[in-house]
Amino acid sequence: MNDSAPTLPDGTYTYTKAGIYQDHTITAQLQGGRPTLGSLNGEPMSGTFWQGVVLLDLGRIPSFFTPAPQPIGKARACRLHKILSRLGLGHADHYRAASAALAREVDSLAALSESEGRKVWNYARRVYSAYRLTAA
Repeated sequence: MNDSAPTLPDGTYTYTKAGIYQDHTITAQLQGGRPTLGSLNGEPMSGTFWQGVVLLDLGRIPSFFTPAPQPIGKARACRLHKILSRLGLGHADHYRAASAALAREVDSLAALSESEGRKVWNYARRVYSAYRLTAA
């Protein structure tokens, strides 16, 4: 029987762990198979205890770990800003449209994942193109 934790590629992993009173979302960044940064419900964790918890969880529930999606970055966010501007949206409205499309607060288009960027683009194209047609 193999009791060692599986080797995962370097990257950021997020999972939800059931707690006594509430579930906890744990995010850990791995480098060289060891956790280097981590957060619990969005709050930074430090020390070696949390690293042990994450490594223990890796051995027990490796299927719960999914790599966090890569952000689209500044260049693609710039293109999305240009598209939103062409639809007639002001700069501040870009973030409002993204927030409405994703049903969460968005303060950076560069931090969106590929699928989130597509949702924002489709939402803006559908909603604001229809608005321009009815306003004309």
